[in-house]
Amino acid sequence: MVTTAIIGLTIFVLCSLTFMNKKIDVLSPSRLFILVWSFAIGITNLKLSVLQKEWTGYGWLMLLLTLLSFLCGIFLIYVLNVDKNIKTIPEIREIIKREIVNKDLLFNILIISFILYFISFLISFLVMGFIPALSSRPEIRTQWSGVFGVGLITHSLPPILFFSTIYFFYEKKSVIKRITIFLIAFIAFAINLLVLHRFDIVYWLIVLLAYLYYATNKLKFKNLMLWGSFLVTIFYGISTFRSSKFISNIIYYTSGMKYSVKYAIFTEPYMYFAMNIENFIHGVERYSNFTYGFFTFNPLLSIIQLKHPLEEYMSIDKFPNIITYSYNTYTMFFEWYRDWGIFGLTFLPFIWGIIISSIYYYLRKKPSLSAITLYGAFLFVIIFSFFVNMLGWLHFVFNLIVLFVIARIISKNQISKLPQN
Repeated sequence: MVTTAIIGLTIFVLCSLTFMNKKIDVLSPSRLFILVWSFAIGITNLKLSVLQKEWTGYGWLMLLLTLLSFLCGIFLIYVLNVDKNIKTIPEIREIIKREIVNKDLLFNILIISFILYFISFLISFLVMGFIPALSSRPEIRTQWSGVFGVGLITHSLPPILFFSTIYFFYEKKSVIKRITIFLIAFIAFAINLLVLHRFDIVYWLIVLLAYLYYATNKLKFKNLMLWGSFLVTIFYGISTFRSSKFISNIIYYTSGMKYSVKYAIFTEPYMYFAMNIENFIHGVERYSNFTYGFFTFNPLLSIIQLKHPLEEYMSIDKFPNIITYSYNTYTMFFEWYRDWGIFGLTFLPFIWGIIISSIYYYLRKKPSLSAITLYGAFLFVIIFSFFVNMLGWLHFVFNLIVLFVIARIISKNQISKLPQN
């Protein structure tokens, strides 16, 4: 266990040191994926909780098969593009700087988007009858899903905040418009805090991170570290609010931590990392009731309103072979195992590695605002691959499409060419 932890954390540190090379792309999919998973595996194998189990050979095989499959998909596209005209990061920034964005159209889109967002919030509140943050039981936020269709729009914070933020890069003159957009972003952000949709905030921040890195010179290594700290604060802070009635000591004792209670504050962030992989290993070692596509095609089933009828008809257990219901997530990949077994862990990570890597090299070859937003959404998938399967969330797919479509609409066929040397 200790040896595995040392190996994992050593890989993490060595990979982090590559950031010192100014010529590399710090947001490349392979680098981020290795960083996330070497850190997750490293700290998980410290085994700081009595809830953690010893991993069998089969569990290790399934985990490593999954990770290598995803990396092989990325590597395949790398090989296919190794001799292509790949733009450097400075070249990408210069191209994006010359991209003409219709700021007036963007302003109108933001106004309409905010109105729809606000109306959907009001309708959902009237139907559900409560607001999670103002409820005596904020932990019941998962029940606040709103009305189908309308409720989906309550998750549209990422495109609203993202395009509101970058609007200030393009609108330099009109003070009234800038104030209007600021108020839209502020109110939308406040509404999101009321419904405690923490992933929507993180979604926005990660797409914005991609924009700041590929389109501007404002993101330095120091700022990147501050950005990461802010992400952790948002993610952990809202989680703490949701469970505000439980003090950290109670979480410490119920989690069976092996270190002193003086460090109880570290219990929840550690367990959020560790228990995902523990649940994945524990699940694949014991799961055999395969669902053959239910989770893989969850967004499609949600759209055509077959998800819940099928879930009831098939008697699908939401948390099979869970170690503890206090931590009920299994990493991004367990749902594919639930659907297809070993086949799912062999081919689906490989296919998604190909897809994400292809989008990355599309950005590197033909930089544009729409390419940045699309890749930024998939950065969100990579960064939280240790936690949940974003690809199975309808609102993630919805926001991905909205981000890409708006970016294409406001900048379509308006890219000025770089001068030739």
